[in-house]
Amino acid sequence: MEVPLATLSWKLAWRYLKRHPQRKRLAFASVVSTAGVTLGVAALVIVMSILGGLEDFISHSVKAVDAPIAILSANSSPLPDDSSFILSLRSLQEVHSVSPFIEGEAVARMPSRDIEAGCLVRGITESYFRDTGLDSMLIWGSPPTVWENDLPGAVLGIYLAEDFMHSMGDTLLFFPPSAFFSSGRTGVGRAVLAGSIETGLPVNDRKIVYLPLETASRIFLPRGGYTGFFIQPEDDFTQEETVRALEEIVPDSMNVLTWQQRNPALYASLKLERLGAFAAILLITLVASFNITGTIARSVVERRRDIAVLKAMGANRQLILRVFLWEGLLVGLAGAVSGIILGLAGCWVIGSTGIIHLPDVYSFHDSFPMKISLLAVFTAGGVSVLISILAALVPAARASALEPTKGLRQ
Repeated sequence: MEVPLATLSWKLAWRYLKRHPQRKRLAFASVVSTAGVTLGVAALVIVMSILGGLEDFISHSVKAVDAPIAILSANSSPLPDDSSFILSLRSLQEVHSVSPFIEGEAVARMPSRDIEAGCLVRGITESYFRDTGLDSMLIWGSPPTVWENDLPGAVLGIYLAEDFMHSMGDTLLFFPPSAFFSSGRTGVGRAVLAGSIETGLPVNDRKIVYLPLETASRIFLPRGGYTGFFIQPEDDFTQEETVRALEEIVPDSMNVLTWQQRNPALYASLKLERLGAFAAILLITLVASFNITGTIARSVVERRRDIAVLKAMGANRQLILRVFLWEGLLVGLAGAVSGIILGLAGCWVIGSTGIIHLPDVYSFHDSFPMKISLLAVFTAGGVSVLISILAALVPAARASALEPTKGLRQ
């Protein structure tokens, strides 16, 4: 019964990988080659899952503070309080909610304790604070709203609140830049410390102050208008689809910006971090590929007599080439599968047991927020298999070119 060439080639490759030709035991070099690929793939899976989790956590925190999409003026002038324009935005099926906001830089001062600090004041509606999940980030206190004594309540970032000693109920004065260039107290805002929020990113928690929209309007835009509009996309539509729908009705005097465009340095650093980590860990698999090349080259030398006998029996160069390419493929597949299993197990251990803690810069989480991406997992496995095949190509080509007479003389 004639055996197909493809079946014969991989059976020979499997036999060569399992046993040393002289010592008749498990080929240690095959184990080492497979282990190198395994460690490389496992490291890739774990590192990419960690970076994916951190990126998801950071983007969630940024979107909670800045919203996924914002409509801003193209020339930094206030946007008009146009109810018909707001209704047209809300009528889009891609838009879940539209919330006006006002923001500006100010100096916050607590007269009772003689403390002051620079801050970023953001005036929002109480519904926006609730709908975006900012209320779930409250450490203590209540959302920014007008108290019963007609005083507005201010919610400060946790580190900024620490600067003011978490003095709940104490009066805060907010001095915008215009207050320093006018007589009296024109533009000075007054509020009471009502709560503290932790977004998870110190860059926000050290400077952010949430005030009711009306209070921020009296401080920064006494003549009316808004700084912009925060847009929450509908769940059934992507951020990009929502942006395209908004750009069709937004006039040229306004810009539609995503959170990535509003935070270009942060977004670029996240992409660079992921790309750099992928390239660095991929070097492990590349190093393992040299071991695969050496292992298969040694296998070719040890089995020159077998190759010569096969050629003398009528085997062509294609069959010999396939045998040793199959060796590389089998090492790559075994390493990829075991590496993926080991990597997923490592992700579970890191994400569930909390054996690795985040530094204080990510203090909102006690442990790494892992995010396993099937695309990243299969990409790591596929790249390792491809590298293993390429590593086997040179020794396989040399084996296929071996002259039968030279092999039989040894």
